[in-house]
Amino acid sequence: MMVSKVDKVDTTELLNELPDCVLVLNGSGHVQWGNTAAERLFGRPLSDSIGFSALELVHPDDLEFVLRSLESVQRKSVGTLIEVRARTPSGWRLLEVIGTPIDWSSERHAVLFSMRDLTERRRFEVASNKDSTFRTVVQNSPNMTILLSPSGIVDSVSGALSRILGHDPEEIEGRPLVDFVVEEDQPTFFASLHAASQGATASDPLRARVRFTRHETGEPIPFEFAFVNLVDDPTVGGFVVSAHDITAQAAAERELHQSDQRFRRAFNQGPLGIALTDFGNRIIDVNDAFCLLIGQPADKIIGSAFTSLVHTDDGQQVRAVSLKLVEQPATTHKTETRLESSNQEVVVASVTASVIQDESGVPMHYLWVFEDITNSKMLERELVAHAKTANKLLASLTSREVEILELLEEAETASQIAHRLTLSVRTVESHLANAYRKLGVHNRSAAIAEFARLTRAIAGVPRDRT
Repeated sequence: MMVSKVDKVDTTELLNELPDCVLVLNGSGHVQWGNTAAERLFGRPLSDSIGFSALELVHPDDLEFVLRSLESVQRKSVGTLIEVRARTPSGWRLLEVIGTPIDWSSERHAVLFSMRDLTERRRFEVASNKDSTFRTVVQNSPNMTILLSPSGIVDSVSGALSRILGHDPEEIEGRPLVDFVVEEDQPTFFASLHAASQGATASDPLRARVRFTRHETGEPIPFEFAFVNLVDDPTVGGFVVSAHDITAQAAAERELHQSDQRFRRAFNQGPLGIALTDFGNRIIDVNDAFCLLIGQPADKIIGSAFTSLVHTDDGQQVRAVSLKLVEQPATTHKTETRLESSNQEVVVASVTASVIQDESGVPMHYLWVFEDITNSKMLERELVAHAKTANKLLASLTSREVEILELLEEAETASQIAHRLTLSVRTVESHLANAYRKLGVHNRSAAIAEFARLTRAIAGVPRDRT
């Protein structure tokens, strides 16, 4: 029996003659063997590549896709054909890759990969074929594009799903998309699919927010979906669904909501009364402290004219402040006004008024902050009246009587005062008797207390209310 030369060729020699790259990788993606075409493509001799992680040559955007494919091929006789970008000495190249698990390698879970460089062919296709361009754009878009059957079964999905969620597209295709939706969001998904079946066009898609689960970790990733109903289209026959990751947007919305909640708590629980009005001075919001100040619930205050709560004589003053804010919206103005509460009592308030502007500096509302100063104003009036009375009483004392009263607390006897002032004891006692009569007191301790009270009153010190 004759043996041809081909029969005598060693398998390794045969693989080295192949124009396509052949690599054997272990389960973690490290090179176990490669043919001559692989050495030429990646610019690395096999001797330097044994044990090298081939994953380091994969484009970062395709890495998740490759990892899932490397894992899923273990359960198949032949893997699914995929396209991967890989780094070579001449730059990034587009490779068509297919793998099959092998059991003759010393490494467990080893996979033999056959790779073909599609770069030049794809460039030609893109240059001459708009459909190829579109497919390339969809496959590498950061947004997921999914084709669903009318019943919600995944017919096909773009590579973004693997890049973002880590799922192998082959494990998703042919399964209900809802299987990969967070359980709490599944009713929303079903409701959206049903609503889209009633009508959802490219110009008016059905939009919904749904969370997908990430591969292995189960971490929920929020997406905004747009459903377009092409069930009646003879070439599509299903729903076209586009989805983009809104993790950053959702986080910003949560922070904004929390910030709004903090502001609302500060607004409602603050000790100062706060009112927001439009530029017609119509009240649009108030806090609890303002309601307490006026003695009315918020629902009765909101919508009313701000000036209707102000004392008639102070209305013009409030309007003047509003005009100043219109002319100078970046300034703050302070004034005092009287508010009329529900029980007809007058509340004196210190008012700080300003304009709230949006991010562009456009005025939105007036902000009025009120501090109840009714009691302090009453105290001021009392102090003024008390000072007048004190002045009148002290003015009735002679200078000598004042001099003796000033010494009365530190000198124990009339004799000691007489000695200090070089007066006779009789003269000191006479002056004290006159001072007692004018102050309306009858003994030494009462005179000391009343003289001190009158002195404090003139200095503006409040009376002791205990």
